[in-house]
Amino acid sequence: MAFRILLASVLLFGASIPAGGEAVIASIPAGECTLSLEAAENWPTLRLRASHPDYRPCFVDKAAMVEALAQAFAGPHPVLASREFTSLALGRLIDYPWLVRFLALRAAQDPHWDATAGKPRRVHVNRYVADVLSSPEVVREIEAPLREQGYRITGVSVEKVLVGGFENVPQVEEPRRKGRIPFDAQAWFRLEQK
Repeated sequence: MAFRILLASVLLFGASIPAGGEAVIASIPAGECTLSLEAAENWPTLRLRASHPDYRPCFVDKAAMVEALAQAFAGPHPVLASREFTSLALGRLIDYPWLVRFLALRAAQDPHWDATAGKPRRVHVNRYVADVLSSPEVVREIEAPLREQGYRITGVSVEKVLVGGFENVPQVEEPRRKGRIPFDAQAWFRLEQK
């Protein structure tokens, strides 16, 4: 039944379903890449996907990310209206240099991060990165467009954190900083619908 509703929504309202079975809710150009918001077919997950036609890295700025979310959540999209989603997956953090810079610079200045050892002093590295990405400065930017459909961000989950030097941070203005910092991870923002 849910598939029929989704199929009818696609036919009536123009959402596309790529070969992977995920409905594309919004898609915008982001530099040389395309940034799309997709709804997973079998999970209550929305996913931002940055794709480059030549499989090179994408560097999606904050404005493009907010614009893609704003387009998706601006009106009563049939996929968003027919289902409740519990997470927004970003994929690799490295595709979003503004988030990587925020994370790296926060860690470099934080006494709870050991830049010599390249790890937090008291918690697991996944918890540390999730806590940094839960900062109001980050959540406020991503959550604003989601409020149009009654969603709010309740937390962040990460895994596969990569740690290295500042030379790994894309578009960083201070590449000569010393120490090891987190610069990439798989990230999800947990969602709740009011």
